[in-house]
Amino acid sequence: MGELKHFLHEHKLILNEAEPVVCKDVECAMCRQPINKLIDAFYSCNISLIDGGPSRDCVGFFLHKTCSELPSTFTHPMFPQHPLSLISRPYRKLYYYKCYACVGIFQGFMYVSNSECVCLKCVKSELRSLEGRTHDHPGHNHPLTLVQRPTLFLCDACNTTATDLSYICNKCCFCIHKICADAPITYQCKNHNQHTLILAYSLPKEYHEFLLLCNICDKIINPIYWVYYCANCRFFAHLICASLPEMLSLSRDDEADSGESNLMHFPAHDKASLHKMMQQCIMQAAVLHNSAIEQPSPYINHWSHEHQLELGNKLEDTELQICNGCTKPISLVDDIFYECNSCSFFLHRSCAQFPDSIEHQLAGKLVGSKLHELAAFKCRGCNIPCNGILMWNETTWLDIVCASLPTKIKHDAHRHPLIQVKSPDDYFCRGCLFEYKTEKQEAILYGCEKCEFYIHIRCVLLPHLANHRWDEHPLYLILSVKNVPDHPHEFDCEFCSKEIYPNTWFYHCNVCDLSFHTLCIDPYYYYSNIKFGATLIYSASCPHSHGLTWVLNRKKRRCKICGEDVAGLVLECSPCKYIVHHKCFMK
Repeated sequence: MGELKHFLHEHKLILNEAEPVVCKDVECAMCRQPINKLIDAFYSCNISLIDGGPSRDCVGFFLHKTCSELPSTFTHPMFPQHPLSLISRPYRKLYYYKCYACVGIFQGFMYVSNSECVCLKCVKSELRSLEGRTHDHPGHNHPLTLVQRPTLFLCDACNTTATDLSYICNKCCFCIHKICADAPITYQCKNHNQHTLILAYSLPKEYHEFLLLCNICDKIINPIYWVYYCANCRFFAHLICASLPEMLSLSRDDEADSGESNLMHFPAHDKASLHKMMQQCIMQAAVLHNSAIEQPSPYINHWSHEHQLELGNKLEDTELQICNGCTKPISLVDDIFYECNSCSFFLHRSCAQFPDSIEHQLAGKLVGSKLHELAAFKCRGCNIPCNGILMWNETTWLDIVCASLPTKIKHDAHRHPLIQVKSPDDYFCRGCLFEYKTEKQEAILYGCEKCEFYIHIRCVLLPHLANHRWDEHPLYLILSVKNVPDHPHEFDCEFCSKEIYPNTWFYHCNVCDLSFHTLCIDPYYYYSNIKFGATLIYSASCPHSHGLTWVLNRKKRRCKICGEDVAGLVLECSPCKYIVHHKCFMK
């Protein structure tokens, strides 16, 4: 065994290269990193084996052989005018410092000069680079050359600009931060402690089909840059985000919002809870516009219907009734509603009190239309057809649910409150990863004032729980795949058999391992705001003598106007077997 008299310790140290020591868990007194007894060469003070007993600072004193070879002084290229000196701290004392070179937090020995501190890791790295300026990095095909002058540039690894030493390629325009070049191949991230993350020098091809978001900062991951990922959990993180979890968590704590408990919280628990929230929004709009009435009148004349309406009693009738205002079912238990004795027309009590004109925070003044049940329209809020009450002006038309939704809400998918905004030029929804814009005007959606985070109203209204006849258990709305731990294979939709994008929302059963796209959980969701059965509908563009009826067509038939196959929402004359697209009818 070799011996060493090191300036940091009073006794001679013994080199252990072949035989493990009796201690099980040891760490280096200088760098405070573990010592692998089977791989690392290290020195130890075994004065405890000498008669007379050890001194207090000798018990468990170990040094990596590489640490023991570090010089007492060193000139770092970031501080060429101030030579750095290795400072000895009592290695048991809890003392932390920030390295000025890599901005990391460390414990143990350090190199200092005036107010500058540099960690041992950075000094070791500089010493290695002095031995050879070229570096064969696995992230690039050509040898890289170290440039020891700190410069500001756009890194080809992390796609950020920062002042740092750099590695450049003399054969092509490739330049990366030194700190990125030193990034470990595997990394234990505090934001994902279930598994070790793997460093990829570009996004693996099997994930190129999807738009991926960083699970730490929620921003898009560019597939050409370096990324840390966990294949088992579909966890992806930018190189910088994964490397600086403490800094990111601190910034997020500073951004935490308070005093937002009075906001309406989404997603709703289930479909029944969602309908109640909708009725609450509609009633709040009525109160805001001074059209709410405390006690229901036995008879009313509503602006949206030509006949007088009478207060109904749902307990006497078990038939499912659909409200002509919001096009949602009228509850069997607690809904007060109005009905027309002359035709199949019903209104929730809240919908009956909805005003004939409102002032919308984005669209301005909207007025109600009496032709809503005869001519279906596509709502600019949820982007699905509706033949309920229409609120409109020359540029915007909304159903009464979207017209009455609150300006600001809270959603489990984002840490900040969301406000109603018009869709920007370049955006995508965090729920479905798609963007939609209407022909004449931007869509209305919810967005964050602090982040580039947007959700379609249609996605906001998805309930937390859903049911499907193929699964006896309730399906849960998954806002992030990290909420489905240890799921190594892809999520495939049971309905359409297509793979589900890992960064979109979807419904999942943990018991049966069944998954559905949010639109596939209910294939007829697109027609959920249509009250079918409305009849005696006429149009000048439709040359038919009888009144037509709204129906959902599931058979292969041809439109009498355009001649194309008809599917979904149509108008039909059943006795004549006459059928027409609703779009052709609206022309």
